[in-house]
Amino acid sequence: MAKVSVSILGCDQTRIGEQVLEAEKNGADLIHFDVMDGVYVENLCFGPQLAIDLKKISKLPISAHLELLRPETFLPMFARAGVDILTFQLDACPNPIHLLKEIKKAGMKAGIGIGPAYSVEGLRYILHHVDWLILMSVEPGYGGQTFEESVYEKIHQAKALMDELGHHVPISIDGGVNDVTGKKLIEAGADILIAGSYIFKDNKVAERVQTLKAL
Repeated sequence: MAKVSVSILGCDQTRIGEQVLEAEKNGADLIHFDVMDGVYVENLCFGPQLAIDLKKISKLPISAHLELLRPETFLPMFARAGVDILTFQLDACPNPIHLLKEIKKAGMKAGIGIGPAYSVEGLRYILHHVDWLILMSVEPGYGGQTFEESVYEKIHQAKALMDELGHHVPISIDGGVNDVTGKKLIEAGADILIAGSYIFKDNKVAERVQTLKAL
């Protein structure tokens, strides 16, 4: 059975709390929210107050994905907000080992995000510091993009690297996840499906969470 992380980038922004609770009721395992600065990506969205408010209504772990430059400057505010997992994009940080250590020191799991244009080989010398891996199957920035099928190969490569180095972490896939791609991702070895548009559009939250969970 797949684990499902619901990405609130795909929510109706006027109904975030309501839709998150519906997803939780129907078996979602985590809440995923993106933090965008308008520089690393063109979009702007979400801050630590959202994590604070979601923790008031939901018992699900919260995974914050920093799609921004200088992620180290944002660490303290998300630690104070009670985020459980904090992920930053590897290509956005010049000193990733230091930041991974600081995230753990702040009491959170430390995650790395790899964009669709980048190789997992960049993890070789930092993997032993990583708790969580997000392989992006779309470019960072916007929901509803075309799925990049190269991610299937990257899952295999990431698994092989983990086997070689003797350090295994959960592999999450972010972008273009639906019932069709989700099945193939799980077969390829993905541990967690991050889904936003597929789950929250068309008012079919319960049905679509359950569909992904059953894969």
